[in-house]
Amino acid sequence: MSILGDQVWYVALSWSAVRIASPSAAGAILAVSAVPRLAFLLFGGAIVDRHDSRRLMIGSDLLRCVVALAAAAVAGWGPSIALLVAVALVFGAADAIFLPAAATVPPRLLPPAQLSRGAAINSLAARLALTLGAPLGGVLVAVGGLPVACVVNAATFLLSVLALRGLPPMRTARPVREPVTGALRSGLRYLRRHRLLRTILMVSLLTNLGFVGPMNIGLALVSDERGWGSAGIGVLLAGFGGGAVVASLAMVRVRWRGRVGVAMAAGIAVQGAAVSAVAVAGQQWAAVSATVVVGLTSGLVAVLTSALTQARTDDAFRGRVGSVSSFANLGITPIAMAVMGVAADRFGTTPAFAGSAALELAAAALCLAVADLRNARLPQS
Repeated sequence: MSILGDQVWYVALSWSAVRIASPSAAGAILAVSAVPRLAFLLFGGAIVDRHDSRRLMIGSDLLRCVVALAAAAVAGWGPSIALLVAVALVFGAADAIFLPAAATVPPRLLPPAQLSRGAAINSLAARLALTLGAPLGGVLVAVGGLPVACVVNAATFLLSVLALRGLPPMRTARPVREPVTGALRSGLRYLRRHRLLRTILMVSLLTNLGFVGPMNIGLALVSDERGWGSAGIGVLLAGFGGGAVVASLAMVRVRWRGRVGVAMAAGIAVQGAAVSAVAVAGQQWAAVSATVVVGLTSGLVAVLTSALTQARTDDAFRGRVGSVSSFANLGITPIAMAVMGVAADRFGTTPAFAGSAALELAAAALCLAVADLRNARLPQS
């Protein structure tokens, strides 16, 4: 529900900013919304390890619900850039608490043998929310403008709160007692000394750096060069989304028993090859087939990575490990898209895709090179 509300808000925010000011203003406001999230995310993980995760998530959702209702009331008199910026800043700061708190919940609810299935269900729910949220936001803005979108956004956060109230307390057995800055340093030291988690983080960084650019900016470039138009981008993204949903559904049914690092290496390598195939495909059906493969492998790798991280993280550090992981993944997104655009402009689309695929192959090699990851297995009981 929170992700669904986020998507409704992003559509309403961007559309309102374009109508009030300009496309560049919309881009600037979306960028501003990411600043408090990235600035406070690492400290958010340290706060989560000191307190009850469930209460922090409820507080974050209630804050966003109240702010969304207030924004709806103000927008009824007339939306403004100042209003959009203020709401974006509050939402970004709330995310800095909600994201690491949410990362602690599955391993505290599920027995170890069910972590991979839990990660698959979580991935599936997030994918469906992302798929439905943007069209819903478009319809709401078209029907009632920013006020209606804000009211529905507030309702999604309220539903999230009602769901969270049914959970048991989510406090670690060994809550952090040191100051927030000291707890953050302790979390970074924990990651630095934990070879498996450190390697997983590096693999995720390389994979996302090679994946995010082609699947965002890259698809628009390919569709433009082939003459497929904006509809072509939608079809390519639909192929990716469909593949990711199928992979998540499959992983709900499968209890992975093999070596996780080997499976991750195979999935990332195939994904890199499929990313390259998108750029060289001459026919749209071939490019769509490649994005389906990217989605399938992305879903597999995401579930295994999440389950292994949850299984091997000490409960006292779950918030901080989750915050570092979220910080790395969220922070790498704008960098990856910017690098993709520069590389495509300077070297061409196909070489830029090949460079991205090379990063994924490097990530696959790292999975096999580090024995802790190569031989890691998920708990079976």
